[in-house]
Amino acid sequence: MSATKLANIVVVDVDGFSAMVEADGAAAVAAVASLGELCGKMAELHGGRIFNASGDAVMMEFSTPFGAAHAALALSTGADLPIRIAVHTGEASPMPTGDLLGRAVSVAAQLQAHARPGSVLISGDARKALRGPLLEKLTPRGSIKLEKIDESMAIYEFSSEAGTLLKRPLTRKQLYLFAGVGTALVVALALLAWPLLTREPQPRAAVLSLAAADAELQGIAEGVAEDVDGALRARGIDTVARGSGSDAPREALLDRARGAGAPFALEGAVERADRIMRVTVSVARTSDRATVWSETVEGPTATSTALRQQAAARSANALSCALRIGAAAAAETYALVLGACAHAEDRDARDQNRQALTRAVAQAPELALARAMLAAETAAILDSASEAQREGLRTEVRNNAERALRIDRGIGEAHLALERIEPRRRWDARERTLQQGLEHDERSGALSAEYSSMLFEVGRFDDALAYARNASTLDPLSINKRIVVASILLQKGDIESARDIADELADAWPDDSALWLLRLRVAFWGGAYDDALALINAPASQIRSTRARECWRYAADALRAAQNTPTRAAGVRQVMDCSNSGDLPTAQALMELSRLGQMDEAFALARQRFADERRGGEDVLFGAATRPMRTDPRFMPLMRDLGLLAYWRLSGHWPDFCRDAGLPYRCQAEAQRLL
Repeated sequence: MSATKLANIVVVDVDGFSAMVEADGAAAVAAVASLGELCGKMAELHGGRIFNASGDAVMMEFSTPFGAAHAALALSTGADLPIRIAVHTGEASPMPTGDLLGRAVSVAAQLQAHARPGSVLISGDARKALRGPLLEKLTPRGSIKLEKIDESMAIYEFSSEAGTLLKRPLTRKQLYLFAGVGTALVVALALLAWPLLTREPQPRAAVLSLAAADAELQGIAEGVAEDVDGALRARGIDTVARGSGSDAPREALLDRARGAGAPFALEGAVERADRIMRVTVSVARTSDRATVWSETVEGPTATSTALRQQAAARSANALSCALRIGAAAAAETYALVLGACAHAEDRDARDQNRQALTRAVAQAPELALARAMLAAETAAILDSASEAQREGLRTEVRNNAERALRIDRGIGEAHLALERIEPRRRWDARERTLQQGLEHDERSGALSAEYSSMLFEVGRFDDALAYARNASTLDPLSINKRIVVASILLQKGDIESARDIADELADAWPDDSALWLLRLRVAFWGGAYDDALALINAPASQIRSTRARECWRYAADALRAAQNTPTRAAGVRQVMDCSNSGDLPTAQALMELSRLGQMDEAFALARQRFADERRGGEDVLFGAATRPMRTDPRFMPLMRDLGLLAYWRLSGHWPDFCRDAGLPYRCQAEAQRLL
């Protein structure tokens, strides 16, 4: 991530959006879309841009504080919705994707929550940069306490008549100025027109309506098509409207898609036999109507929601890869590569994917996507390979990734593969590789997810959460990416938000193993020990051995009896024994010991696992449950021995906990002393 800069930030949020959705969901979504368009116009008019839009919130950056203030005022008087607006000036870190992260963004978001509907709040820092009439229209509104930052901030509100500043007649001087600016804009637009007209067209695909025998199945079929359509648009792929011609012959539908500029189309059918539902999806090449990939997802009718999402996710992945390959490959090559794309997140399919991609590379040596994916899949198995195999595998990964990049510099999977073969604790090298990848392929959900994971390891949870959310936005059908977002929220201590995501996903994916673990952790650290034990003892439990289940019960009992000294002491011994035997994960044991105040045991375990045995999972040291460890004088020397202190100091990006109140040290000063 690049160095910080001074940013003028405006945050806009709709007041009472949840109630609007409940009353009329479609109208609420349309109103928010109109607000987004208005924000875009105001940003363009006042020298700004939208850098993040999520749900009913919009974040904008402006080149000057005056532009930010004027845009905020214009929105407060021009929006049709009840909105809260905040303006703040401060330090922020630009991301390769164009997003901004850091303290300034956090402060602006917190400030917005204190604004009244229809009003504009401005921070003391932003006020200092204003002059003239705008400054005179500010009314002091006291101060607010900022979360996670040990300080209060003075806030001001624009008075109701401040909006009239926008309606004063223009002076002669201003008219001449705007005339000159208008002429300059005409010239600029003329210069811009040529590259806009000659650049490569946006990729386009057709998502046809899936066939279905009855109304119930038709609902599932339309759901699959809508999910695929939304997932493609999130990746920057335009889709051809399905229209009302779904009863037309297949040939006519594919010809219509081709005429609309879509080289590939998704088609399929939903069927039912007894209590089994079957969803068949296919990708067809519109030039010759050949089916280049097909797959069937089936299961009990009761799991129709999960089947719909699974079919949609695989279809969106396959169709996206077809567009990346282009329309000139052999049919067998498509089948091999698109099959691997469809199962890219399926760990159980890793060997199958490698075999398919190896065959694809043999058939089409210059197909960069196949080489890059093969490199990434091979890199993913390094940890499970023997020491004798690893060096050969690394060489294979590097050769395939570098050859893919010589063919196509913008292929994200190649950068992902190169990052994965770096030694795990070379965080600086891994970060540079991921940043380079995102510069070339900013819409890669896989790269954003990998960068999030790396940032999570080094305690930069806020940045990790931003990249995880970006990855989930780019790949909205991925359950794994949603689980990562929830896991980061859980480690940050936001148990309710993590629980909301887990509950939402559980409706569609009740048997997913990664989701089961998330639900267990949410129950455990939310104090719902009975729910945790019920998950452990359920038939779908991922904890198979009797000893491991017993260890998790010990862990729950130890936290329940935290105030009972004899019982707690016995619980601590059991937790340590279970951790040493491998029947209780290190992360769980460390959080337990830290929560129980057993610092000697916690540091001994952390040093053994992370410094001596060099296992992964250091992120647990930066979570909410292990905060007591970070206030101990032994913490920063441990960070030095893990190599994290040097990374933080050299990169200039310090972990989030360094902003916590109550630390007995300053991170930068302690790093200088210890290194």
